[in-house]
Amino acid sequence: MVPKVLFISVNRNSFPYPVYPLGLCHLASTVGRMGYQTNICDMQTDDIDLPGVINSVDPDFIGLSLRNIDNVDAAEPAYYVPDLVDAVKKVREASTAPVILGGSGYSLFPGEMLEMTGADFGICGEGEIALPHLLENLVAQRPYDSIPGLVHKHNARIVINPKDGCPVDAISPVQRPRGLATYYIERSSMLNIQTQRGCAYSCCYCTYPVIEGRTFRRRDPEVVCDEIAEAVHLGARYVFIVDSVFNTSEEHVAGICEEILRRELKVQWGCFLRPKGISRSLMALMARAGLTHVEFGTDSLCDSVLEAYGKQFTVADVIHASECARQAKVKYAHFLIIGGPAETGDTIRQALANSKRIKKSVFFPCIGMRVYPDTPLYTVALQEGVVSPNADLVEPYFYISPHLSREEVVGLLQQHSVYMPNWIVGKLDPSLQKIMHNLIRVGVVGPRWEFLVR
Repeated sequence: MVPKVLFISVNRNSFPYPVYPLGLCHLASTVGRMGYQTNICDMQTDDIDLPGVINSVDPDFIGLSLRNIDNVDAAEPAYYVPDLVDAVKKVREASTAPVILGGSGYSLFPGEMLEMTGADFGICGEGEIALPHLLENLVAQRPYDSIPGLVHKHNARIVINPKDGCPVDAISPVQRPRGLATYYIERSSMLNIQTQRGCAYSCCYCTYPVIEGRTFRRRDPEVVCDEIAEAVHLGARYVFIVDSVFNTSEEHVAGICEEILRRELKVQWGCFLRPKGISRSLMALMARAGLTHVEFGTDSLCDSVLEAYGKQFTVADVIHASECARQAKVKYAHFLIIGGPAETGDTIRQALANSKRIKKSVFFPCIGMRVYPDTPLYTVALQEGVVSPNADLVEPYFYISPHLSREEVVGLLQQHSVYMPNWIVGKLDPSLQKIMHNLIRVGVVGPRWEFLVR
């Protein structure tokens, strides 16, 4: 009998649009190539009868993926861990198969969530190596205790094995079920692609180095473009590159773009860019290859705050990168974090003034920084005494600079947005959200935030 594995994506968040479960599908593709029968259940897709799915598949193993712990929004926080707890409860009621947890969200609190859910195993970090080894050893009834990244119980104690980095050639090309791909294309207008893993940068709040490691591992442009071509074949006219930062290497960016052009892939795309090391020629190449949207991880428009955040670029770099995008006729937005370490009322006013030097952009500010373990921000929060060494950070906790109050930050941003409506402060008006959604029906693809520029 061929072992059957049911993969369940727990994510239900659809704001600003539903996001295809790419990591889960990479893992399902890896396990499928080993000869296992794989099925994917995505709880984003309408009303899922989870017990009914389990009874229909009758799996030998069940994996649940948690993409996000919360929505990282201090103004209106949403906490997703209860969804995972509830899903595991339903799985347990319907099946005796071993339950394995994973996903980027799970990997931040692997021990805590194994305890909270009562699952059998967890995979901390990337799963392309660990999960196949675990499945093979369970099928063969061999010891599994030494598998890197495995989270398991031993003598009533939870053990978290040290992680190993996943070699880039172990990342299986993703195989997307057509029905699932169609669902996301119809509701978000796009599919997603990953061209590299790992992050060597040192942004004080960021969890990418914790989850994926601190070494950039870049995929071959031909393999990436194979996946883009498959997405186009499935009906996608737009793909988003989900790398934490796409432009970690000019050679890598150029290689992807040149392969897209060589194959004449007719697709628009967007990505996250770091506003440093960007030239007019590189931006022009990306635009020729189909780039239409850039989301800059800028975080601040004040040099002293950028330094405190560990960003390793300046406001001048941000202005230059923005101008490169504008000249290439690429739409761009800046995502900002207001109120982190070293922020004061004066630095916020300086950032607001500097934003006026950037043309044709949308600005998305969020207030406060979500604190996660094993980040520089966590160390700052400990030193300042705002969190204790034993603090439970699974539930959202947000850091605000001791020089500010939340009310002061909100007041400054709201006052500014009255005169600068390209600053999107707070949630979008429901009527505007409806308009943004309806743009898909008339053929508009991509994030669609460019329609917020007034």
